[in-house]
Amino acid sequence: MMSRLSSTAVLVHLNTDEPATKPIAKQYSLGGIPTVIVFDAKGQEVDRIIGYDDDRSAWLKTLLASLYGVDTIDDYQSRYAAKPDLSVAQTLAQKYLDRGDGANAIVWVEKARTLRPDAKIASSLTLIQGQGLLIVDPPKGVDALMTLATTDGGEDGIEAFQALSVFYKRKARNATSPEEKAAAKASRLDVFHKVVAAHPESPEVLDEYAWYCAAEGIELDKALAAAQKAVELKKDDAEALSVLAEVSFKAGKKDAALAAIDRAIQLDGEESFYKEQREKFTKPDEAKPKT
Repeated sequence: MMSRLSSTAVLVHLNTDEPATKPIAKQYSLGGIPTVIVFDAKGQEVDRIIGYDDDRSAWLKTLLASLYGVDTIDDYQSRYAAKPDLSVAQTLAQKYLDRGDGANAIVWVEKARTLRPDAKIASSLTLIQGQGLLIVDPPKGVDALMTLATTDGGEDGIEAFQALSVFYKRKARNATSPEEKAAAKASRLDVFHKVVAAHPESPEVLDEYAWYCAAEGIELDKALAAAQKAVELKKDDAEALSVLAEVSFKAGKKDAALAAIDRAIQLDGEESFYKEQREKFTKPDEAKPKT
């Protein structure tokens, strides 16, 4: 199948972590990595695939389908024109959002809503709409996603929370002044505070808050309590233990950090990150409490 792909298309690979490719990443609104974008002979985008399916064969079939115009935006629009369908409208909304086209994503969300979605699909549409609004009208997008993040304890609420976190992370990274950067960081922390308060029993929310605090060296006592609670809720979960280890380390509790990371390694010895963390914790010059 790869040989067929190579004979059908010109393959180009770009590392978006390199400074030279940053303008390209911005031009094509690259979010998730890896992202595969399929262009036609005129350089127009046909479709894109975000992420990588564990099933290599299925991923290649999806890519080849895009090359031949199957399941692309044009294909889905033709299907919808022939017969309005909720699933097709929702897919189109997501596809436009993936391209960074917030305006058209919102258009298709509204079309989907006219087809009487159930509560679960309605929640997913609100998530797409909120992310689309972040692009075209950020204040409204923040409000929409915050409402979803604080009222929905399920997957859509978690994704809304994560979208807001990433939004303010980018604002801080792209800030042109210390004041602007500080404001973005404060807004991001406010998101964490509100969502943690709304979902105090969500291990995913607790872990993200704890990891952020560890990275910033802030609110370490609260972060430690959040990480410990996440471990209790997830029980024998290596990822939660690694978060607890990192927060403990940043709080100057080296023994606790080592105990947590050792347990994570015991549960998942194939994860190299946990072993790297342990090496970091055992370096004398690294084991200093944050103030």
